[in-house]
Amino acid sequence: MSASETLTSLLNEGAVLAVRLGPGDDLAAACLSAVRGGIGALELTLTTPGALGAIEALAKESGVLAGGGTVLTAEDVRKVARAGGRFALSPIFDREAADEARAADILYIPGASTPTEILAAHRDGAPVVKFFPSGALGGPAFMRAFRGPFPGIPLLPTAGPTAENLASYLEAGAVAVGVGGPEFFPPGWTPASVEAAARKVRQALSRARARVPPART
Repeated sequence: MSASETLTSLLNEGAVLAVRLGPGDDLAAACLSAVRGGIGALELTLTTPGALGAIEALAKESGVLAGGGTVLTAEDVRKVARAGGRFALSPIFDREAADEARAADILYIPGASTPTEILAAHRDGAPVVKFFPSGALGGPAFMRAFRGPFPGIPLLPTAGPTAENLASYLEAGAVAVGVGGPEFFPPGWTPASVEAAARKVRQALSRARARVPPART
Protein backbone atom coordinates (compact mmCIF):
# COMPACT_ATOMS: atom_id res chain seq x y z
CA MET A 1 0.00 0.00 0.00
CA SER A 2 1.45 3.35 -1.06
CA ALA A 3 1.35 6.50 1.06
CA SER A 4 -1.43 7.91 -1.13
CA GLU A 5 -3.45 4.71 -0.80
CA THR A 6 -2.94 4.81 2.95
CA LEU A 7 -4.21 8.37 3.03
CA THR A 8 -7.36 7.35 1.16
CA SER A 9 -7.94 4.46 3.56
CA LEU A 10 -7.36 6.63 6.62
CA LEU A 11 -9.76 9.32 5.40
CA ASN A 12 -12.37 6.67 4.64
CA GLU A 13 -11.97 5.35 8.19
CA GLY A 14 -12.52 8.87 9.49
CA ALA A 15 -11.13 8.18 12.97
CA VAL A 16 -7.69 7.15 14.17
CA LEU A 17 -7.31 5.64 17.62
CA ALA A 18 -4.17 6.65 19.51
CA VAL A 19 -3.10 3.70 21.64
CA ARG A 20 -0.80 4.84 24.44
CA LEU A 21 -0.47 2.24 27.18
CA GLY A 22 1.94 1.38 29.95
CA PRO A 23 3.98 -1.65 31.01
CA GLY A 24 1.84 -4.67 31.68
CA ASP A 25 -1.16 -3.49 29.70
CA ASP A 26 -2.51 -5.97 27.14
CA LEU A 27 -1.69 -4.05 23.97
CA ALA A 28 -2.90 -6.71 21.54
CA ALA A 29 -6.23 -7.09 23.33
CA ALA A 30 -6.76 -3.32 23.35
CA CYS A 31 -6.09 -2.99 19.64
CA LEU A 32 -8.16 -5.94 18.50
CA SER A 33 -11.04 -4.86 20.72
CA ALA A 34 -11.04 -1.46 19.04
CA VAL A 35 -11.12 -3.14 15.64
CA ARG A 36 -14.11 -5.25 16.69
CA GLY A 37 -15.82 -2.04 17.76
CA GLY A 38 -15.32 -0.51 14.32
CA ILE A 39 -12.09 1.51 14.59
CA GLY A 40 -9.63 0.01 12.11
CA ALA A 41 -7.01 2.78 12.00
CA LEU A 42 -4.67 2.33 14.96
CA GLU A 43 -1.84 4.68 15.93
CA LEU A 44 0.45 2.86 18.34
CA THR A 45 2.58 5.43 20.08
CA LEU A 46 6.26 4.60 20.23
CA THR A 47 6.21 5.47 23.94
CA THR A 48 4.09 2.34 24.48
CA PRO A 49 6.14 -0.76 25.41
CA GLY A 50 5.99 -3.29 22.59
CA ALA A 51 4.53 -0.84 20.07
CA LEU A 52 6.70 -1.92 17.14
CA GLY A 53 6.00 -5.61 17.68
CA ALA A 54 2.29 -4.87 17.87
CA ILE A 55 2.44 -2.84 14.64
CA GLU A 56 4.14 -5.79 12.94
CA ALA A 57 1.43 -8.19 14.12
CA LEU A 58 -1.45 -5.84 13.29
CA ALA A 59 -0.07 -5.16 9.81
CA LYS A 60 -0.97 -8.78 8.99
CA GLU A 61 -4.58 -8.43 10.18
CA SER A 62 -7.30 -7.92 7.59
CA GLY A 63 -9.18 -4.66 7.94
CA VAL A 64 -6.53 -3.00 10.11
CA LEU A 65 -4.52 0.09 9.19
CA ALA A 66 -1.66 0.17 11.69
CA GLY A 67 0.95 2.86 12.11
CA GLY A 68 3.18 4.58 14.61
CA GLY A 69 2.56 7.59 16.80
CA THR A 70 4.85 9.99 18.65
CA VAL A 71 7.22 9.67 15.69
CA LEU A 72 9.86 12.33 16.29
CA THR A 73 12.86 11.44 14.10
CA ALA A 74 13.85 9.86 10.80
CA GLU A 75 15.00 6.81 12.75
CA ASP A 76 11.52 6.50 14.27
CA VAL A 77 10.09 6.53 10.75
CA ARG A 78 12.49 3.79 9.70
CA LYS A 79 11.46 1.65 12.69
CA VAL A 80 7.77 2.04 11.88
CA ALA A 81 8.37 1.23 8.21
CA ARG A 82 10.43 -1.86 9.06
CA ALA A 83 7.62 -3.07 11.31
CA GLY A 84 5.16 -2.79 8.43
CA GLY A 85 3.42 0.35 9.64
CA ARG A 86 1.61 2.30 6.95
CA PHE A 87 1.67 5.73 8.56
CA ALA A 88 3.63 7.84 11.03
CA LEU A 89 1.94 10.49 13.16
CA SER A 90 3.92 13.06 15.08
CA PRO A 91 3.18 15.85 17.55
CA ILE A 92 5.72 17.97 15.63
CA PHE A 93 7.00 18.60 12.12
CA ASP A 94 10.50 17.30 11.40
CA ARG A 95 11.81 17.66 7.85
CA GLU A 96 14.21 14.69 8.10
CA ALA A 97 11.36 12.48 9.29
CA ALA A 98 9.22 13.74 6.39
CA ASP A 99 11.98 12.96 3.90
CA GLU A 100 12.44 9.47 5.34
CA ALA A 101 8.72 8.78 5.10
CA ARG A 102 8.71 9.85 1.45
CA ALA A 103 11.64 7.53 0.76
CA ALA A 104 9.85 4.64 2.48
CA ASP A 105 6.52 5.56 0.83
CA ILE A 106 4.59 5.64 4.08
CA LEU A 107 2.17 8.37 5.07
CA TYR A 108 3.67 11.05 7.33
CA ILE A 109 1.26 13.28 9.25
CA PRO A 110 3.17 15.92 11.20
CA GLY A 111 1.74 17.79 14.15
CA ALA A 112 1.41 21.54 14.55
CA SER A 113 -0.35 23.93 16.89
CA THR A 114 -0.07 27.39 15.29
CA PRO A 115 -0.93 28.77 11.85
CA THR A 116 2.78 29.27 11.10
CA GLU A 117 3.62 25.66 12.01
CA ILE A 118 0.65 24.25 10.11
CA LEU A 119 1.53 26.23 6.99
CA ALA A 120 5.20 25.17 7.15
CA ALA A 121 4.26 21.49 7.33
CA HIS A 122 1.76 21.88 4.49
CA ARG A 123 4.29 23.68 2.28
CA ASP A 124 6.76 20.85 2.86
CA GLY A 125 4.26 18.47 1.29
CA ALA A 126 2.24 17.04 4.18
CA PRO A 127 -1.11 16.00 2.66
CA VAL A 128 -2.74 16.30 6.09
CA VAL A 129 -1.53 18.15 9.19
CA LYS A 130 -2.29 16.93 12.68
CA PHE A 131 -3.73 19.76 14.78
CA PHE A 132 -2.37 19.01 18.26
CA PRO A 133 -3.39 19.37 21.05
CA SER A 134 -6.66 20.53 19.56
CA GLY A 135 -8.81 20.61 22.67
CA ALA A 136 -6.38 22.77 24.63
CA LEU A 137 -5.97 25.17 21.70
CA GLY A 138 -9.62 25.95 21.02
CA GLY A 139 -10.85 22.87 19.18
CA PRO A 140 -13.47 23.54 16.48
CA ALA A 141 -13.41 27.29 17.16
CA PHE A 142 -9.70 27.43 16.29
CA MET A 143 -10.26 25.37 13.17
CA ARG A 144 -13.08 27.58 11.90
CA ALA A 145 -10.94 30.69 12.43
CA PHE A 146 -7.91 29.05 10.81
CA ARG A 147 -9.80 27.86 7.75
CA GLY A 148 -10.81 31.43 6.90
CA PRO A 149 -7.39 32.42 5.52
CA PHE A 150 -6.25 28.80 4.96
CA PRO A 151 -9.22 26.90 3.50
CA GLY A 152 -7.11 24.43 1.57
CA ILE A 153 -5.01 22.88 4.36
CA PRO A 154 -6.51 19.56 5.55
CA LEU A 155 -6.46 19.14 9.34
CA LEU A 156 -6.71 16.05 11.52
CA PRO A 157 -7.39 17.23 15.08
CA THR A 158 -6.22 15.05 17.97
CA ALA A 159 -6.27 15.31 21.78
CA GLY A 160 -9.73 16.80 21.77
CA PRO A 161 -12.27 14.88 19.66
CA THR A 162 -14.60 12.44 21.42
CA ALA A 163 -17.78 10.64 20.49
CA GLU A 164 -19.71 13.55 22.00
CA ASN A 165 -18.02 16.40 20.11
CA LEU A 166 -16.52 14.95 16.92
CA ALA A 167 -19.42 16.26 14.86
CA SER A 168 -18.35 19.80 15.78
CA TYR A 169 -14.84 19.08 14.51
CA LEU A 170 -16.17 17.75 11.21
CA GLU A 171 -18.44 20.77 10.86
CA ALA A 172 -15.35 22.95 11.38
CA GLY A 173 -13.63 21.19 8.47
CA ALA A 174 -11.68 18.26 9.92
CA VAL A 175 -10.91 15.59 7.30
CA ALA A 176 -10.74 12.97 10.07
CA VAL A 177 -10.33 12.92 13.84
CA GLY A 178 -7.93 11.38 16.30
CA VAL A 179 -9.48 9.77 19.38
CA GLY A 180 -8.14 8.00 22.45
CA GLY A 181 -7.12 8.96 25.95
CA PRO A 182 -9.51 8.48 28.88
CA GLU A 183 -12.48 7.84 26.59
CA PHE A 184 -10.85 4.55 25.59
CA PHE A 185 -8.32 3.81 28.31
CA PRO A 186 -9.48 5.05 31.71
CA PRO A 187 -8.13 3.35 34.84
CA GLY A 188 -9.46 -0.19 34.93
CA TRP A 189 -10.25 -0.39 31.21
CA THR A 190 -11.04 -3.82 29.77
CA PRO A 191 -11.16 -5.19 26.22
CA ALA A 192 -14.95 -5.02 26.44
CA SER A 193 -14.90 -1.35 27.46
CA VAL A 194 -12.51 -0.51 24.61
CA GLU A 195 -14.79 -2.25 22.14
CA ALA A 196 -17.79 -0.34 23.49
CA ALA A 197 -15.92 2.98 23.24
CA ALA A 198 -14.91 2.20 19.65
CA ARG A 199 -18.48 1.34 18.74
CA LYS A 200 -19.71 4.59 20.28
CA VAL A 201 -17.20 6.62 18.23
CA ARG A 202 -18.03 4.74 15.04
CA GLN A 203 -21.75 5.35 15.50
CA ALA A 204 -21.18 9.02 16.25
CA LEU A 205 -18.97 9.36 13.20
CA SER A 206 -21.55 7.70 10.96
CA ARG A 207 -24.27 10.05 12.23
CA ALA A 208 -22.05 13.10 11.78
CA ARG A 209 -21.01 12.13 8.27
CA ALA A 210 -24.61 11.70 7.27
CA ARG A 211 -25.11 15.39 8.09
CA VAL A 212 -21.74 16.91 7.23
CA PRO A 213 -20.18 16.38 3.76
CA PRO A 214 -16.59 15.13 4.18
CA ALA A 215 -13.91 17.80 3.85
CA ARG A 216 -11.63 17.25 0.87
CA THR A 217 -7.84 17.04 0.74
